[in-house]
Amino acid sequence: MSSLLEIFEGLDSSALSVSLRASEWLYPLVNALHIVGIALLIGPILILDWRVLRRRGSPVLSVLASLLLPVARGGFVLALMAGSLLFMARPLDYAFNTLFQIKLGFIVLALLNIALLHHSKAWDLAVAHNDPHWRVRLACGFSLLFWLMALGLGRLIGYR
Repeated sequence: MSSLLEIFEGLDSSALSVSLRASEWLYPLVNALHIVGIALLIGPILILDWRVLRRRGSPVLSVLASLLLPVARGGFVLALMAGSLLFMARPLDYAFNTLFQIKLGFIVLALLNIALLHHSKAWDLAVAHNDPHWRVRLACGFSLLFWLMALGLGRLIGYR
């Protein structure tokens, strides 16, 4: 634990961390980029998951997935990069914040859920036949839960 504390103290006193805290515009700019990344990530996921859960034939799942998944991936990369910079600005505050730790747990669960779903035969069949199996619908339900929990916890962290 003390070595982790030393790592976070080192990050806290780094030039990048001090610059992020000292700049009038840098931190708000990074925060805005984080929010844009989250919107680009969560928006497409909500649309795609909701389409799967609704069990209607339109829009066609393969078309929707081919349009939305690249946007979600780009949003994740932007949110991750900007979120890492936000963490760097106040590592001691975030690293030991229970809400932040739980948020990271939900993000890990969401990513594992995506990895398992998108490497499954059930996903391939759902996209090919535009008819999601109950396992795909269950995974999309978990996806909604995990991402919305991460989003909500992220907002709570900002108000603590």
